[in-house]
Amino acid sequence: MPQGADELSLTIAGAANCTDTGQVIRVFLAMVRTAGTIEPHYQPKEPGQLPELRPSDLRGVYGVDPGSLTDEVMYGAFALGLHETCFRGGSHSPDPGVFGWSLNFDRGIRPYAGVHSLGDYWRVRAREVGRARTEAESQPFQKSSEPEPDFAPIPAARPLITTPDMGPAGALSVTCSLHPLIAEVAAERYNGGFYYDAVRSAFQAVEHRVAVLVGATEVGERLMGIAFGAKPDPPKITVTRFTGSSLESEQNGMQFLFKGAMGALRNPRMHGPDEKDARDEADEMLVFASFLMRRLDIEDEKRKAGSSAP
Repeated sequence: MPQGADELSLTIAGAANCTDTGQVIRVFLAMVRTAGTIEPHYQPKEPGQLPELRPSDLRGVYGVDPGSLTDEVMYGAFALGLHETCFRGGSHSPDPGVFGWSLNFDRGIRPYAGVHSLGDYWRVRAREVGRARTEAESQPFQKSSEPEPDFAPIPAARPLITTPDMGPAGALSVTCSLHPLIAEVAAERYNGGFYYDAVRSAFQAVEHRVAVLVGATEVGERLMGIAFGAKPDPPKITVTRFTGSSLESEQNGMQFLFKGAMGALRNPRMHGPDEKDARDEADEMLVFASFLMRRLDIEDEKRKAGSSAP
């Protein structure tokens, strides 16, 4: 049972079954529509940075009565969105008398861009998160005779990627810590079950670091060609470990790995339809992104050593 100091909140389904919540629900739907139109044009300043919806974004939104946008109504709508699946969490000012909040979102908001009624929203939500879950969340609580499941808490720290136990004797199980720059952008999304977003953010981070090392404004496969030496141009980044006759072969191979990562893994998650990644495959892609990031450490270390040489 909740304790005296615990905060309680309503779901959108709960609000729809309360009286005098029409204004709050209309403003919530306006928030969803507005976020859905902002996201396709958003350009992050930092890799993995999510767009934010703030109170000022609702001023002048079509179909919203400006007189309804009181602090109380907007805060109520924010509270509904804070735990809805179309948003990715948010924050608000803890100081009494200070009105300020923000909701984060990603490309998962796109299907909701055209919703104007609660029925529209519910239909899209059922399609995106599954009808069984949507219907369950719209029903009143009922006492179940089934024993409560024992859920393990999801850790907030960076994820450790572990291959599943394959069973037969001699099977190989590997555990590794992700590169800190990959864990930084992917951990929150991964721990929240958003594996598609975690993978996309990881390869965006790789791309951003290459662009910074090269000092180029290109993106994707073209950036990797410039960075790793598309003949006849010499490479601007070398991430090889071998020497002698194997050096050129490894350098060429690394170029193909980085270009392939952009073409096969980064690009579809930036420009294609919003698909879902299975956890096992997301694990493998995050480990691959971590490998690429550690190879970029080689270039960083060489530059630091060169700058410190007398």
